[in-house]
Amino acid sequence: MSDPDALIDLTTRIAFQERENMALAFREILLNAMEHGGGNDPNVHVTITFTRANGALLFLVRDPGPGFSFERLSHAAVSNPANSPAEHVMNRDERGMRPGGFGILLTRALVDELLYNEKGNEALLIKYLRPRATN
Repeated sequence: MSDPDALIDLTTRIAFQERENMALAFREILLNAMEHGGGNDPNVHVTITFTRANGALLFLVRDPGPGFSFERLSHAAVSNPANSPAEHVMNRDERGMRPGGFGILLTRALVDELLYNEKGNEALLIKYLRPRATN
């Protein structure tokens, strides 16, 4: 958005909790793109596209990395079996990885839809807008 007033107008028409949820979800996916897709290299760029449709916000985050497959995400909470909600923690420990792995799971809970392209290097976050409550 090139018009800052348009962004202010947009944010005032969305309920506070909806804005907070979308911001947190966007941050999680952006950090994943920077860390995993861009290797935390400041010379590598992540592309972000924002679209406001009638009744929805859409954020497309594209990283330059090779992508990923959900079948190979045993170190992420999104892959935990239903009967073992912390299995990824043990997997991360065995691999010597820092604690974490909740980004995709958290994002799925905060937005209405989270879609990935086949390669796994583009994430589309969709948040359907609900009318703001008035007092």
